[in-house]
Amino acid sequence: MAPTVGKVGDVPAGSVAAFEIEGKKVTVANVEGRLFAFDDACTHMGCSLATGSLTGTALTCPCHGSVFQVTDGSVINGPAKRPLLTYDVEVIDGKISISLGGTSAAEDRGGSATVPAAPSVRAPQGPTTASPAAETDHERRRAALASVPLFADLDQAELDGLEAFTFRKQFAAGEMIMEDGRTGNGLYVVLSGSVEVVQGIASGRPQRLRVLGAGEPFGEIALLGDWKRSASVRAIDDVECMGMDRWAFLTHLKTKPALAIRMLQMLAGRLAKADADADAGEFVVGEPLPQESQDD
Repeated sequence: MAPTVGKVGDVPAGSVAAFEIEGKKVTVANVEGRLFAFDDACTHMGCSLATGSLTGTALTCPCHGSVFQVTDGSVINGPAKRPLLTYDVEVIDGKISISLGGTSAAEDRGGSATVPAAPSVRAPQGPTTASPAAETDHERRRAALASVPLFADLDQAELDGLEAFTFRKQFAAGEMIMEDGRTGNGLYVVLSGSVEVVQGIASGRPQRLRVLGAGEPFGEIALLGDWKRSASVRAIDDVECMGMDRWAFLTHLKTKPALAIRMLQMLAGRLAKADADADAGEFVVGEPLPQESQDD
């Protein structure tokens, strides 16, 4: 008999959750009430998929942007090349049971389960219609991408193509998100909460350049190269961000030459404006941050 790993309520619709079975970590995805089980470790570098982003039936690894099809474990986008092992999953009396007899995308797909459903009923494999909640989340992600200056002129289809490479990450109040002088690996867009952009933290005389709230991006230039950050970004309160990794973005760009050309044109325009501003002597002065008192 397949072991029981948890309750249906542990995996709300549109989410993923990890369970341990006989020392093995397995992730379960809930897609419109259908449960799918597969290895938790990404086949690229072993990152946990339980903290990844689920969009429809596509699950994006939070580390390097690999995208997997949760219905059969197949790879949608790299860098991962090997599919995930998938497992039979059942719902009996509101409890989730998983059998560890795994299969890969090259074999017959293991069974999924429908929630709620009669015991042991298998889920249909036909197309599904996105729920209002899923559609709202999709629109929210698309709007966040559109707020990035680098993507400002992209159409809806191009934004949807980039959305598959995004992930979500949360930061606690006071947590450093990016550090001045450190190499960047990608961009973030604030979904909730607020962050401050600060220079001079290491010198002991920090200056706040600006405060960013929901819908505002930062760090997008790191999508194109491993240049050092020019400022630090710190969470003012609890913050949720949508992120995109440089490796995943550049991999996607290689398959979209027209998109790459548009990016180059946009960057050229930004550089020209920056040169013009410099010639005009325009610059921004930040506000000093209050110094922390130090006990003798």
